[in-house]
Amino acid sequence: MKRAEIIAVGSELLLGEIINTNASYISEQLSKYGVPVLYHQVVGDNAARMRETFEIARRRSDLVIVTGGLGPTADDVTKEVLSELLERPIVRDEEAFETIQRFLRSRNRPMNEGDARQADVLSGADVLQNPVGLAPGMWIPGDTTWMLLPGVPREMRALVDETFPKKFSGATLVSESLRFYEIGESALDDAVKDLLNGANPTVAPYAETGEARLRISARAVDEMTARAMIQEVKSKILERVGSYYFGSDEETIASHLVQLLTRMNRTLAVAESLTGGEVQSMITSTPGSSAVFLGGMVTYSDELKNRYLGVALDTIEQYSVVSKEVAYEMVVGLAHESKADYALSFTGEAGPTSNSGRPVGTVYIGVKTPGGTEVIERTYPHQERNMIRMRAAKDGLWALIQRIEKGE
Repeated sequence: MKRAEIIAVGSELLLGEIINTNASYISEQLSKYGVPVLYHQVVGDNAARMRETFEIARRRSDLVIVTGGLGPTADDVTKEVLSELLERPIVRDEEAFETIQRFLRSRNRPMNEGDARQADVLSGADVLQNPVGLAPGMWIPGDTTWMLLPGVPREMRALVDETFPKKFSGATLVSESLRFYEIGESALDDAVKDLLNGANPTVAPYAETGEARLRISARAVDEMTARAMIQEVKSKILERVGSYYFGSDEETIASHLVQLLTRMNRTLAVAESLTGGEVQSMITSTPGSSAVFLGGMVTYSDELKNRYLGVALDTIEQYSVVSKEVAYEMVVGLAHESKADYALSFTGEAGPTSNSGRPVGTVYIGVKTPGGTEVIERTYPHQERNMIRMRAAKDGLWALIQRIEKGE
């Protein structure tokens, strides 16, 4: 299966009444078997539009998985539309019919036409009996293979979990996301552009707040082989842009810093004005951070900066609270009080208006290491308030990482 497509049927999806969680689950499960999903579609309960959607999928995909439209109501017409498209008559599956009969008898309910229709399937289909519901699924092989599944998530998952291991074998898809900082997505693309066109493994770029990612995916007969293929490509990438790399998959800039400090048996403290505790939250969200993070202070007011960090009120009056001089005194005062090996401080204008006279987006980050103290100035023009705070937090953590790796 080189090209898979998922079609969710249901007007309620288009109206936003429910979220299409089925597609994400099916995609995730297919990836485990090395089956790439290239398209997602959603179509309402309209026969003409459904046929058009199915025809598009048949032309471009090797496997089409359809969820929804197998139930007892008049607008459940998935089987009828596909029957006409594939020229396969609808027949009744006796096993499914008996399941429905037993269910209705157990609840002392008579069977109506809609109930019975749930047992109808396309001729020649491999019927997938529903272990947790009434409507069976179907597997219909051909030039394009079709899989029909109930739209109820619990029933869909049960059939996927039971069927996929039987239908897919001999292929495993493994991925690793390489995470980079202080290199733009376009610059990263340029550095590895010759690797982006590979068929297996594949390399795909992504962008996040101030970060860039490259996801390497490999298909192989087993996980070990796939990971070896990934490692070969990863080595080529890091030879070119390794200085911007800080980790893979779920690793963050903060967790990378915590790992560095843990290996060195060194400590950190943080003083925040602009970022309001964001940096400390990022650090303490990392397991094991308590071994290296002594603590920090959020000092918005001039009075608290003076009382707890030793920032001179004359310095604030002369240079304003958003200044390299204040950032310097914040980080020096914090390091003195905490006795931490490393310290960071943050002050700046996050907006929406400026209180210091400096442009919104102006940020000063104090970095104290055993080798000395430095203040970094950053500007993030035309950025939203929370974006400025997040960028400043990541820039400060990254600046400290760079200095630690240089032995400063």
